[in-house]
Amino acid sequence: MFPYPYERRSGRDRRSGAERRNLGEDGSFPFSNEEMDPEVSEEKAAQMRLHLGDLWNHKGKELFRTHHYPDAKEALLKAVEIKPELADAWYVIACIESMKSEKEGALSRLRKAIELEPGYKEKARTHSYFKKLKGDADFERLVK
Repeated sequence: MFPYPYERRSGRDRRSGAERRNLGEDGSFPFSNEEMDPEVSEEKAAQMRLHLGDLWNHKGKELFRTHHYPDAKEALLKAVEIKPELADAWYVIACIESMKSEKEGALSRLRKAIELEPGYKEKARTHSYFKKLKGDADFERLVK
């Protein structure tokens, strides 16, 4: 579930101003590695970082769904920085870059997604987000 109340169709944040101000200055989640309690064990800190990766992934996919592509890409890049095994995040980044005609970036992200989850090969072959790459030799070789 999304980490706070929002309007499903518009994606608008329904929290009060006071609730929104409790986030970080940039609207990010309220804690970072530097702000963690020093008493937290390394194991617990690692679990928290992985959870943070999942949260960024969810936020990025929700922004993508509501057509906020630059913000979605930024959130998804944070997600894969924290948790590089998120194949769906790599795939959505590839979709965004393909739509923006960033061929090299789209192909490298798609390659990473396919390495992690081979099912994305078939999905990319038929997905409309990659229509700008259809017919490109490198793309066709990747999804063949």
